Amino acid sequence: MNLSLYENASALRGLEQYQNVIANNIAASHVSGFKKVAVSFEAVEGGEIARSTHDRLRNEMPGSFPVMKNQVDFNEGELKETHNPLDMAVRGDGFFALMNTNGEAVYTRDGQHYINAEGVMVNSMGHEFSDAGGNNIQTIPGGGELIIDKSGQIFQGEQNIGQVGVFVFDDPLMELQKVGGGFVAKEEGIEPELADPEQFTLMQGYLEDSNVSAIEEMIGLIEVSRAHEANQKMISTFDENIGKAIGTLGQTA
Repeated sequence: MNLSLYENASALRGLEQYQNVIANNIAASHVSGFKKVAVSFEAVEGGEIARSTHDRLRNEMPGSFPVMKNQVDFNEGELKETHNPLDMAVRGDGFFALMNTNGEAVYTRDGQHYINAEGVMVNSMGHEFSDAGGNNIQTIPGGGELIIDKSGQIFQGEQNIGQVGVFVFDDPLMELQKVGGGFVAKEEGIEPELADPEQFTLMQGYLEDSNVSAIEEMIGLIEVSRAHEANQKMISTFDENIGKAIGTLGQTA
């Protein structure tokens, strides 16, 4: 068995997964607060290739297979001024909390919100924003424009109607997993803490752009294309050599 063929086939599979990640990053690059997925590869030993057919036990080299690893890049995206008082962005640490239709808490950096028919602050999917105590944020119908200060306190006219919840995790990489619309806790029992106002600044009239760089993703696509081509050529070469060997041995016999 020629492990090299399997190594190249494994590389092609990994490159296909890498390409899918890049495509998803690009597709969601316009979503406010989106966090891209970063990809890395490592080699895992998966067998041995004899250097010589005459000395199998003493002269061998390990075969290695590429394995793709990915993780979310939580680096902050650029803040974009929208002049819309219903937009807000977190500068620094922390996530907004939403309650989805399944009753799960979803954490996001997308601060684009709306006021629904009941006067509650919701996102584009109708999920309610959480205040600092874990409850929804109820506005006053006809009470005037919302003013949100840098610590997240919400004012309507002269009245303080609540505070936007901004929550932090000890290790977002280990404690959060991606879902549609943001992140959820990986395991039951993982609970965030309320962020200290000194850890963040809430910016009203701003949105955080995704942290996807279109140029970097396009470079990644080019690298995937070249690596894919190189591995295909290697497989073709091995296939031709095996065909020649079979033809030669068959004639000798």
